[in-house]
Amino acid sequence: MKKISVIFLLLLISLTTVLYVTWIKPPIVEKASAEEIHSDFYDVLLVLLDPYARKVINKEYPNRSYALWDAEILEVKRLTGGYSHYDFTVKVKYDTYTGPFNPPEGPITLTFHVTTEAVSVIKIQK
Repeated sequence: MKKISVIFLLLLISLTTVLYVTWIKPPIVEKASAEEIHSDFYDVLLVLLDPYARKVINKEYPNRSYALWDAEILEVKRLTGGYSHYDFTVKVKYDTYTGPFNPPEGPITLTFHVTTEAVSVIKIQK
């Protein structure tokens, strides 16, 4: 009886080791495609922040434009913890250009402060 228990235990350990070693792990994606990054929620956030970004960019750089499909949300951070607190900072990078055929002017990164009361731009980085 003791011999059968030892054999069963060794068999169980070997099976567990084989399963652990051969378990298929999902591949790590180095660079995600634009379709994978731009989910509906991602795009809605860009659209809702667009009027504030356009106003600041047009004031600071009157000749520059940008396209929403080329904007990138870098960070969304909740400032006050817990459920039902809606106080965020959102950092978005906009690739700007002057005219349709000119080379890019470079990125402008805006940091927004978003609450239920208002949205404001708190930092502009070139």
